[in-house]
Formats: sequence, structure tokens, C-alpha cells
Amino acid sequence: MKLPRKDIPTERLILKPYEIKYYNEVFQLIHKNKPRLVHSFPNLLRATETLENTRDFVQNKIFDWNKDRAYGFMILNKNTNQLIGHINIKDIDWKKNQTELSYFIDVDMERKGLMTEAIQKIIRLCFIVLQFERVFVRIVTTNIASQKTIEKAGLKYEGAFYQDYTTYDNQIVDTYCYGISKEAFERN
Repeated sequence: MKLPRKDIPTERLILKPYEIKYYNEVFQLIHKNKPRLVHSFPNLLRATETLENTRDFVQNKIFDWNKDRAYGFMILNKNTNQLIGHINIKDIDWKKNQTELSYFIDVDMERKGLMTEAIQKIIRLCFIVLQFERVFVRIVTTNIASQKTIEKAGLKYEGAFYQDYTTYDNQIVDTYCYGISKEAFERN
């Protein structure tokens, strides 16, 4: 299934497929939030260490989209057009018809329901447009705010993965898995 590269509006946000002209804003957003992302986004941080690397990162997001490997969106505030976050449909398994989501929002935009709004829109896209049967998220066990956000978006706790991956600062962390099936989504 090919997902068209187009903006997706929500009530307060624009979910915009990555565009190369935004690479400087992407770099600024990630580096502003780096202390919060160290344990959850090691690959993202490694890929955006410099402005030049960030340009390559954005180009890779576009390439992945064009090859149907992942669909990365920048989250923009609808009123200000300011880049405030990131959400990614990733690790797509077309045979199992499932995908994983990853996301973050700027520290100054937390606790406003914006991330829940973005996640709910992306989950809808995953089930209605992309026809996935399951969507899941892995969250570092210490990230309570993200766990609450994903629960508000309708995903349920499925289990824990111990020593799941190595962080940007070389710590090994545990994660919780949350998921939702297409059947459960349609019931809600």
C-alpha cells in the first residue's frame, strides 16, 4: 500500500511528511530535547548529531517513505506552523500486517494533549488507510508520561521486555509494550 505524501490536519496540529527544507528546525528541536530523548531515541540522536547529519536523516526519512519502509511525520502547531514534535510509523511488517510507532513532543508542549491527538490520528491512518491489523509502541519503563499518553490514545499494556536495547549513553534499559488490534480499534 502506498501512502500519499500529504499533510494530515488534526484539530490543533499538522502532521507533515518530512521535507528537506525543515532539516535545521528538526536539528534544533532534537537538540533542545536531547536530555529527554537519551534513553528512548538512541538511533535518532546518533543520526542527528550535526546539522549535516540531520539533513541526511531527513533525506533518509523521505527515502524510507518512498520505499514504504516507514512513514515519518513532523508535528507542527497549526496556529504557528512551528515544529513541535515527531511521530514515526516504523518497523513495518507487511507480512504480519503490523507496525510500531515512535514519537516525541517538545518539552514546552507537554501536558496539553497534543501528542495524544497526533497518536490517535496516526492510529486511525494505520487501520483505515494502511489496513494494518496491529499497532504497537515500546516505551522505556521509566517514561511514565509516555505510558499515560499511549493509554489515553487507546493502546493497552501487553508486557515487558527486559534489557530491550542500549540507550544513546550506553545504558541497557527495559521497555513496556503497548498495543491495539484493528478489531479493538473498531470496537471503540
